[in-house]
Order: sequence, then structure tokens, then C-alpha cells
Amino acid sequence: MSEKGSKNKEVTTVVELFMENNQPMASSLLVAELFEKRHDNVLQSINDLDVPEDFRRLNFQESSYINKQNKEQPSFNMTRDGFSLLAMGFTGKKAMEWKIKFLEAFNAMEARLTIPPAEGKLLYKKAKPEAVRAFEGVARYWCFLEGLSWEQGKRQIEGVIRVPDLYEMDALAMDSAWTYLRMCMRIVPPKMRGKDICSKEELSPVNGLLDYWAYCGQSSRDELLGSLCEDMCIDSLECLPKSYVPHAVSIVWEGINNESGKRHAQQEASY
Repeated sequence: MSEKGSKNKEVTTVVELFMENNQPMASSLLVAELFEKRHDNVLQSINDLDVPEDFRRLNFQESSYINKQNKEQPSFNMTRDGFSLLAMGFTGKKAMEWKIKFLEAFNAMEARLTIPPAEGKLLYKKAKPEAVRAFEGVARYWCFLEGLSWEQGKRQIEGVIRVPDLYEMDALAMDSAWTYLRMCMRIVPPKMRGKDICSKEELSPVNGLLDYWAYCGQSSRDELLGSLCEDMCIDSLECLPKSYVPHAVSIVWEGINNESGKRHAQQEASY
């Protein structure tokens, strides 16, 4: 490889964050470059995010740049939380590698900003080993749904909740980890809704389980379907991407098992 080619390769494999208002930020231009996407598509994905306005203002700050035609063009600077939400919609092995690199870059910059607390002021309660094992069990199931290795999934969660090691989490970090995991296992990212949608045959496992649940449970099929779509933040099953069929099946099975368990407990209590 030539010296020039080697230099270009090095430049394109470095995640360069910057500081703004005393917090690390990533530019939408950098995201577009490293994830190999058109910048206007990245901007559209940010604008399409269905998030509260206060979250948008805090985590997606409007900016601009001068293009090759010497014209000012819009861009966004985003926090770690903003990037994490946007990147949920980026799929594939290469995208996962870049997600991890971005989160590691945020970690490294935030570590340099961290001021150690005064001695005796830190309240730390390590999560119980059995709680960590329970979380790992569900997290490994999520990795199975997403087609990730455990190491990839573990590093992604550690990056999002900002801990160096899941096995050393405290109780507060555990709460954040569960929140993030539930979001990943249920919510279809805005960018993916209505894209690469399923055929009727591909939706048959979901529809079949809904029919079974409606027959055995206490709610109508329409109610169950509405609840499923609400959980996944989609308007209908016709908006479900193929890659999220396993997630939908998992949610329905969870509901069936929960309802069955409650009914069994009520029966036991009545004896």
C-alpha cells in the first residue's frame, strides 16, 4: 500500500469527537462518512426520530458546514445519547463495529473529564451476582435475536450505560442496562419502520401466536395486536421489518407466559 493510501486508511478508521459545552460530541458528517451513508440520509434519519422535543434539543444540536461548492449546508452535532438512539437503526456487522468504536471514543473522552468524588462521598452498591447473571441471560438472548456475538453485545451495552465491565455494575447502572435492553428488544428504530417489510408468510408466526393468545387469554385479538404494535412503536404489522420478526415473536410469547402465570397463581390462591 502506498504512503498516501495508508494515510487515508488511518484517517477513515479514527473516530474524532470534539468538545462542546463541556461534553463530547459527534458530527453527523463523521457519522455519514464512517457508516458509509449519504449525509442527507443521516439528517433525514435524525429528523425522523420520534423523540420528545426536550430530548432533541439536548442531544441533537443544529450546526452547519461549507460544502465543496462553498455553500453553507445543515448538519447536527450529537451527544452520546443522541448518537446511540440514531445508531440503533444502523444494522450489519460493519455498522456494529463502528457503533462500538464510537462508544469507546465517547468513553475515552468522558474518562478524561471525570473528576474523582471526594473520599467518603461515593455511594456505591454493587449489583448482586444473581442479578447480573439474570441480566446476562436476557442480554445473551437479545444478542441471539440480533445475530451478535456476546462480546459485541456486551461491549455495546457497556458503552451505552458507561461502565467498563457489566460484571462489575452497581445497582444504578443495572437499572440503566435493563432500560436499554428492553428498548432494544422491543422498539423498532424509526429508520427501519416500513423498510424491508415482511410478506404474509413471514408474518405467520406472529399472527399464529396472536390467534393462540386470543383464544386462550382474556383479550381480543385486536387488543393484543394493538398492544404489540404500540410496544414496538409501529402503526401495524405491515410496517414490521423482516429482521424484527423474532423480536415480535418474543414479545408475544412473553405476554402469553405472563398471562398464563398470573392465571395459575390466581387458581393456586383460590384453593
